[in-house]
Amino acid sequence: MFFSLSTYIPTPLAFSIRGFAVHWYGLILVIAIVAGYGIAGWLARRQRIEKSLIQTIYVNTLIWGIVGARLYHVLNEPAFYWNNPSQIPAVWNGGLAIHGALVAGALCLYYYARKHQFSFYQLADLFVLPAILGQAIGRWGNYFNQELFGAPSNLPWAIPIEPVYRPYGYEQFSHFHPTFLYESAFNLLVFILLLFVFRKKQRPQGLVLWLYVGIYSVGRIMTEALRVDRTPIIGGIRLPLMVSIALAVVGIGMAVNIGSKKQETGRKQAT
Repeated sequence: MFFSLSTYIPTPLAFSIRGFAVHWYGLILVIAIVAGYGIAGWLARRQRIEKSLIQTIYVNTLIWGIVGARLYHVLNEPAFYWNNPSQIPAVWNGGLAIHGALVAGALCLYYYARKHQFSFYQLADLFVLPAILGQAIGRWGNYFNQELFGAPSNLPWAIPIEPVYRPYGYEQFSHFHPTFLYESAFNLLVFILLLFVFRKKQRPQGLVLWLYVGIYSVGRIMTEALRVDRTPIIGGIRLPLMVSIALAVVGIGMAVNIGSKKQETGRKQAT
């Protein structure tokens, strides 16, 4: 299946109905949203939280997450959007940055945690599961837009990129690393791992959140190191790579700290 990626050239347009264009990016985004919505409702029942409340929080967090993701992306490419302001709302053409979504989503969850007297960690541990599943699904939208691919490659699963989408300096190459596929597969594994941790009865609050931040960022470091798309460069290092390294350190550090505190509490109770 994956080897067929090396010969198939995707197109952004899925189909059109009476002149209304439906893009693969938008269609896949809808699938990711619906999947996340279902997971959020299922987890709410297991946590004995009112399903309708979780669904309300999910919808609002999703909206603000998309706004934050788009704003972060636009701010990273000010010259392009200054000259093409009509493209700012055109999310169907790609351009949703996960780091912006994380910040906006976390702020929204904090608001609802305060409003309904929940622990922030209680909500965050739940909502990172639909988030990482949505990321695993959503990365396929990048494939159909022929964006966010990696360096040139001769591997059997390397994907063809049309000349119009190749970045400056790579015009002579035809096939590139499918970093969308690497990240999608990695995110699916992270989802399975986090679901296992989430369902443990003695899980300390916040552990799932920080594992998500740390482990996802490790995977992002690996794919980011392969990418050749345009992005801000600071000190010779891609900005998303710098952010991912920082988040990996913080996330893993916080997860270890929370886990060690839980073990210490368990030992004290045993004695």
